Amino acid sequence: MAINIHAGHAKVGGGAIGAVGYISESVEDRRIKNLVKKNLIKKGYKVFDCTTDKGTQSQVLSGIIKKCNSNKVSLDVSIHFNCGVSQKNSDGNTTGVEVWTTGKNKNADAIASSICKGINKLGFKNRGVKHTNGLYFLNHTKAPAILIEVCFVDDPDDVKLYKKTYKKIAKVIADSIGG
Repeated sequence: MAINIHAGHAKVGGGAIGAVGYISESVEDRRIKNLVKKNLIKKGYKVFDCTTDKGTQSQVLSGIIKKCNSNKVSLDVSIHFNCGVSQKNSDGNTTGVEVWTTGKNKNADAIASSICKGINKLGFKNRGVKHTNGLYFLNHTKAPAILIEVCFVDDPDDVKLYKKTYKKIAKVIADSIGG
């Protein structure tokens, strides 16, 4: 089996960077992507890295889609980190993980559900699998696709737990994809 994987935004200093809070999405999405890729290769998978490091938001998305669609794969995986809670102080609760799909592919939904459940077992709130037709990446890849929001960069509880478990998170994602 072959898959595509990419970090969801340009690298720091490369243009359209991701969310910034207690950690930087553009740094951490690459960390997780690299670890997932390494774990999948160990399992015998062929993995194409479709990350685009520079550009505006539309240039980054266009570059990712072009790379993804140039490979024959069974799944496209986008690694992201969420934001929007702007939590100043720890409250002992994580805001959590969610995975987006179009809802049109049962295998993509099953992988997404496994990722949410696995990361939940590490202590993150399971925000669940969410379906949308409104995310450019999910609608423009040839293969079924998932977009993983690992945790929230602006929740100190998420970030504290993430720093302790990021290698386990990457293993959960790889195991969910690769069985």
